[in-house]
Amino acid sequence: MISATRLRAESRFAEIERRQQKALSEQEEQALAIAENTARLKALRLEREASDRVKDLMKKSTAAAKKKKPARASS
Repeated sequence: MISATRLRAESRFAEIERRQQKALSEQEEQALAIAENTARLKALRLEREASDRVKDLMKKSTAAAKKKKPARASS
């Protein structure tokens, strides 16, 4: 027969393990939320950078077009 002391010890041990598992799952949830937020922010940054590159190219091409004046044909 198992003693009362051993039953209490096993019960406490089981409770400690449950708490640790709960804490671990909460940490995993927080890590997942941080990873998702980081990925979202990275996507936004990359989108903004691509948009800025397109704007810069458009500015350069319009500036180059303005500098290039058509040559007048002398008649």
